[in-house]
Amino acid sequence: MANQNKKILLVEDDLPTIEAVAFKLSRKGIIASTALNGEEAIERLKREKYDLVLLDLLLPKKSGFDVLREIKNNDQSKNAKIVVLSNLGQEDNMKKAMALGASDYIVKTDININKLTERIISELK
Repeated sequence: MANQNKKILLVEDDLPTIEAVAFKLSRKGIIASTALNGEEAIERLKREKYDLVLLDLLLPKKSGFDVLREIKNNDQSKNAKIVVLSNLGQEDNMKKAMALGASDYIVKTDININKLTERIISELK
């Protein structure tokens, strides 16, 4: 399987969402780690290398925008692909995330769990 041993970090404070996505990805052979807030995400990124980070913007302790900025300014994580998954559907938020280095922006209300899994897998290729 092409996805074998791909590692992604799911940064999301909604536990049912994060568990469902992690489960779906693990069935596809992708190793999914989780972080429930921005600070935890930064700590994980300092310790491990990920192929992709799925990042919510509205997070406790540190916003997704701050996390994105830190990822891109850190030599160890700056090459990670960042896919934003957020309820913030306004164009200015999308532009800001893309300008900070996100490779894709998905509005939560526009996608279901199966389509989200497909998008993540296509980003890993």
